Amino acid sequence: MLPWWHLASSLIVSYILVASLGLDIVTGIKWIIVGCLFGTFIDLDHVLYALLVYGKEGWKYIKKDIIHPKELIKEFQEKGILHFHAWRRMILHTTTMFSTYMISLYVFPSYSLVIGLVYLVHLIFDIELRWLKY
Repeated sequence: MLPWWHLASSLIVSYILVASLGLDIVTGIKWIIVGCLFGTFIDLDHVLYALLVYGKEGWKYIKKDIIHPKELIKEFQEKGILHFHAWRRMILHTTTMFSTYMISLYVFPSYSLVIGLVYLVHLIFDIELRWLKY
């Protein structure tokens, strides 16, 4: 899923959570901002993944993923390695999300509910079954 879609879904999820809990305007805006930031910027672990897998050549894949993400997916499909990268990236994504969520429970527990919820939605939206199958 593209970053702006994650931003939009995080905004919607955060807003629904704030509205359903009946939070005051200042607290609600803070929760929405935190939800959007965490729900979108968790994708920065893709940079870590690319650098771990490809080393210095990872920057080439990072640039291509930003500018032409569909071409990169097509390239990996043609090489027959898309499912391999999709599984490994999802494992790193899940580990990163779980770790940052656990840290949020101690560092800023008042926002951990919105962080956990946008992470869960982000992970669900990232699942592309066609990428993960062999």
